[in-house]
This record gives sequence, C-alpha cells and structure tokens, in this order.
Amino acid sequence: MSKLVIVESPTKAKTLSKILDKSYVIEASMGHIRDLPKKGLAVDVEHNFEPSYEVPEKAQKVVNALKKKLADTDVVVLATDPDREGEAIAWHLQQILTSVKKYKTMRYERVVFHELTRDAVLEAFTHPSELNLNLVDAQQARRVLDRLVGYKLSPLLWKKVRFGLSAGRVQSVAVRLIVEKERERLAFIPEEYWTLISNLAFGVGEKKHSIKAELEKKDDKKITIDNQKDAQKAQNDLEKALYTLSAVDKIERKRQANPPFRTSTLQQAMSNLYGFTASRTMSAAQKLFEQGLITYHRTDSFNLAPQFVASARAYVKDNYGQEYLPTDPVFYKTKSKNAQEAHEAIRPTDVFLHPSKLKKTIAEDARKVYVTVWRRALECQMAPAIYDQTTFKITTNNNYGLKTTGSIIKFSGWMAIGEKLGLKMSGDDVALPDIKEGSALDLVSVESTQHFTQPPARYSDATLIKKMEELGIGRPSTYAPTLSTIQRRGYVEKEGKYYKPKPVALVVTDLLVGNFPNIAGYDFTAEMENELDLIAEGEKKWVPVVKAFYEPFEKQVEEKDKTLSKHDITNLGETDEKCPECGKTLIIKLGKFGTFLSCSGYPECEYARPIEGSSSENENGETVDYGKCTVCEDGIFVLKQGRFGKFLACSNYPKCKTTKPFLEKIGMHCPDCSDGEVIVKKAKGRSFYGCSNYPECKYASWKNPLQKDAKDRSTQDSSLVEIESDVAVDESEES
Repeated sequence: MSKLVIVESPTKAKTLSKILDKSYVIEASMGHIRDLPKKGLAVDVEHNFEPSYEVPEKAQKVVNALKKKLADTDVVVLATDPDREGEAIAWHLQQILTSVKKYKTMRYERVVFHELTRDAVLEAFTHPSELNLNLVDAQQARRVLDRLVGYKLSPLLWKKVRFGLSAGRVQSVAVRLIVEKERERLAFIPEEYWTLISNLAFGVGEKKHSIKAELEKKDDKKITIDNQKDAQKAQNDLEKALYTLSAVDKIERKRQANPPFRTSTLQQAMSNLYGFTASRTMSAAQKLFEQGLITYHRTDSFNLAPQFVASARAYVKDNYGQEYLPTDPVFYKTKSKNAQEAHEAIRPTDVFLHPSKLKKTIAEDARKVYVTVWRRALECQMAPAIYDQTTFKITTNNNYGLKTTGSIIKFSGWMAIGEKLGLKMSGDDVALPDIKEGSALDLVSVESTQHFTQPPARYSDATLIKKMEELGIGRPSTYAPTLSTIQRRGYVEKEGKYYKPKPVALVVTDLLVGNFPNIAGYDFTAEMENELDLIAEGEKKWVPVVKAFYEPFEKQVEEKDKTLSKHDITNLGETDEKCPECGKTLIIKLGKFGTFLSCSGYPECEYARPIEGSSSENENGETVDYGKCTVCEDGIFVLKQGRFGKFLACSNYPKCKTTKPFLEKIGMHCPDCSDGEVIVKKAKGRSFYGCSNYPECKYASWKNPLQKDAKDRSTQDSSLVEIESDVAVDESEES
C-alpha cells in the first residue's frame, strides 16, 4: 500500500524521510495552497459568510503535482503542523484533492506530532485520526473576521485620512499601545535629583578593600536631594565626616529558575539577549523544529512530557551531581486561561544533544535559539540557586546614613548551566568583603551626580509582546506577523530596538478609538480571541460569532462614512504660530507626504508649508541645491521620505504638488550603456542598483558594482527587470 504524506516544507519532508519507510511518498505543499484572493471581499456576507477561496498562481504548480501523485496512492496522510494554521492547510489540501472526481473516495488520515523524532512520528502514524474541524473553523473565523475588518474599514481610512492605509483587528490595537506609550512620554515632566556616592576603603596593603556606599538618610530620615545647592552642602559634609560600619545584615535567599519557554517568552528572551525581532526568532525556531531539534514552537503551554523531565534529571545528575536536582521532578502549570491546544512547552527533543554537538551547517540564528531553549529546559529542572544577600549600613559622625548591598553565591544551582556555557549571569550584585560591625572606614572621595527622571521606555519586541499577552491580544502564531505588519504598513518605525509611532499612527488611532471602540478596544479584542478559542474547543459555532461582530460593525462604517470629516481627522493639533496671510492660528495637519502647517481658516485661506520630513541637506549635513520647482517657480525642491523611499517635492506643498525622483548616485557610470549613472533603488523592501537611464537601459544588480566581487546580472536576472518596472510604477504613484 502506497501512502502520500503531505507536509508544509521541504526541510520537514527531508526529516520525515529519514524516519518513515519507502512505502511513504513525502511531498511539501510549500505552505498554504489556498487562500482568500488578494483583491475583493471574497466573503459572502448574505450567505453565512461563506469564503471564496482560490489557489494562487504560485501554488498551482504544487497542486497539479500533488493531484498527479494520487494515481499511485492508496491513502493520503496530512502531516501539517499541530495548530490551527496547520489544520487549515490540511483541510484545504483535502478539499482540493477530493475535487478530482475519480479520487473523491480516496482515504485521508491526519497525523499530529509536536516533535519530529522517531518515537513521536511513528506513534502518530500508528494512530492516525481525522481532521479537527473545530480548529479549521477557528482559523476560518479568524481569517474571515480579519478580511471583513480590512476590506470594510481600510477604504474609510483612504477617504478620511490617506490612501493606502489599512486597519486590522489585532494590528490596530498593537499600534494603539505604541501610540499611547508615546503620548505618555510626551506628557512626562522630568524631575531633577542627585545621588551622592562615598568611595570608602578598609584595611591596608594586600588586605585593603574598597566599597561604594550611596547616601540614604540624614538624621535617620530618608533624604531626597533635588538641586545642586543641597547636593553641594551634603557633599561638603560627607567629605569632612568620619565613617563607621554600623550594621551588617545577612539574609540567605533562594532564586528559582524560570519556567520553560512558551512562544511569547522565547521571543522576549531572544529580543533581550540578542536583539532578535519576533519574526527572526520564529524563523530560526521553525528551522529547528523542521530539523527535529526542538518541539513545536507555537505554544502557550508550560507543560513538559514526563519522559523529557526524566531525561533532563538524568542529564543534570550525570553532568552536575545529585545536589543540583530537586527531590521531586518539577512540573509547571499554565496560568493563562487562554492557553490553546495541549502543546508542550518549547524544549529540545534530545536533551543530551549539547549545543557544542550541533552540526556546523546549522545557521547562526538557529544555533542561538537552540542554545537558549536547551539551557532553559535544563535550568527549569534544577535546584534553586542559594546566595547570601549582605547589606552594609554606614553612619557618619555628622548624622548621615549610607548603604550598599551585595551578594555572594553559596550554591549555583540552576545557574551552573550558564556558568558552564561561559555566559555571564545577569542581576548579580557585587560581592562585599568580610568586615566586622563597628569598623572604621576611610574616605577616598565623594561623587555627586545630577540625574533627571526618565520617561517610560518605548516598547521593544519583548515588552510589546509581553503587554499584548497580558491583555489577551493575539496568540502565539500572531505576535511576530503583527509586529512585522505594523512596520511594513508604515504606522511605526524602529529607533534602535524600540517602536516609535509615525504621525499617521496618531491620526488613525484617534479615529478608531473615538469611532470604532470595538476595533481598537483592548477588552473587546481580547474577548474576540476568547471566542475564537471557544470555537477551537467546539463550544461555539463560527458563523454566529462572525455575524454578531459584523452586523453592528457594518452599520458603524456606513454611519461614520457620512459623518466623519477628513479636515478634522487629519488635524494633529494647534501651534502658537499665526498665519502670515490671514492671521488665524496655524494647525499641524497630516498630508500625503507627512505633516505640514495649514491655516485653520482653510478653505477660505489656503496657506500651508511643510514642517518635517523635508530637507535641503544631505546625510552629511551639507546644504544641497536641488533646484527650483519647475512648475510654480516660487518653491524649491526639498528631499522627502515617502512610502517608496526618498523623492524630491516642491517646498510649497500642498499648494504645489510637483514631485520628481531622487537619484541616489554611487559615483559610477553604468557598465552597460556608459551614458547613465548607477543609482540606488529600493523595491519590495530591498535595495538594488540600476541605471538612471531606465527603461532605455535595463542594467540592474543586487550587489554594489563598486565592490570587487560584484557580478553584473543585468542580462541574467529577469526578476530585477521586473522590479525595475515596479519601481517605475511606484514613482509614478508617489507623484
């Protein structure tokens, strides 16, 4: 009997082929093979929200190949990932393949495994099941809801704010979080404060120790210094003082290990440790899963298989000793009420595969993720670290009190894993010397430092995911794509590793919060996630859930389309400046190319001028003459940043809307035509090099032709020619 096994990726297929015998033919679907079309609503709102799926052109070749395989097949085994997305892919595959009439009665089996190991795979194939239609319905409900929101709300944003914007059920809430954090920062008023540190010494010669103690009290009362005058007085007093170690407090403390990783905590850890984005972490984890090195990486469970716990304890005992093991195995309970399917936590499939034994061919990102997962999975099964926390209280003869705290590790416990890997442990205090109470201390110097309280930090990938999880917004499979989407669609940008909203995010967030509280509401969005979970558990039907959302939402959109004014929505606030033409207040407005100043008397007074995103300087700060506007002749061309990169626009915008492309030259003539210059272009999120004479000259290269190893691909890579065409269209749209 021949069995056709279908998985998502070639890597997963390759791993399975090493486990299953030759009676199995393993093919990859290359991800989703059917979806809603990119254009049109494709959801029949009049007939139970029936979606109209299509096979995209790029998947048609795979579908045809799979259909041909049916001729030599007795059973089709659907072995896609063990979550809603995987179940949906399997369902779509079955729907498409059963559409071939002569194979309509073909038998289909569903196998689910959370790790690509021999035991797990053979167990799954020995006990196949059927498709879980509850999971399929949950995924379909999410897809339909997101399509309804996007295709009903986005056109309203185009009309009332700016063309090309989009709204999403989860993405809009994520943007709101970033916007509200930014407004907290803008409203923050810094307060001055000073710290005073006395550098003290004890002992002589080789036994001399140094201590840093911070001023804490004056006359046994907590002291706060908020100006330089008081700081100077305290410093003068401390420089004249005699110091005594008045008390030594020692407390033994235990530090427990963190629980094993879930999707969100792995993403947070990789962001904090290595600066990885959520999508970068998930990409590396996907490779590790498909290679059979870790368990499935989309999970919100802390559960660990008893067999793994036993293996981990054996590894710890053999490599660290019995004292590093707790008396009983450690199991963690999942606290989240929204935990999805009964997955395990993320862990290595073989705890005895030390990171140093990984094949050299494994990518560096995947290696870092594996080390982090392997380490945490072992640490969570080890004894707590034990340390003495010591506090020195120091007094002076003029009634000042100072304090310093340190700790000494007495037993490393779970921290021994990091130590053996050569990793520095975070959060360790400085160890303090052994000094008896009542000892006199010598003053070396006093440092006074001015500080200002800092505004709340912007969200990073780690903190934004943590906040979304706390609010119940999104699920393990949605965090990474949501963060990628809000950047790709131009709502936020990264400053270092932190998210900063663009002006359009402020406008759209205010519009949604003020007019569509369900779409932008934290509680509502979390409740909708709960509804989807109930569908997945078979406790609710998906059509009534979608209907309950859509009917009031559709009426809201129709009403707001009639009542909302673009002029009011795009107003970002007033300025203190008066219009030079009519004397009315100038306001900040959001326009097609960014923010600009506009007269509040518009349309009677049409005065306007740009205020940001425009420059007559290059990246080195040098003034550049981009020439006078060729249309109005009153303005000059300034460099602006648009949706598709840099371009030149008239400084009299929006009165004059003349634009022209900005050519970022590299100082080299085109190697093909010799007449044009090689310029930097950008399309589809990637930079490349092309001729300024395009389309007459179609030279294009992914690599900088100034580099010695760059190869001319102008006649070899047709995709670059297609991208050049896209750029030409983009520049036309920008104009």
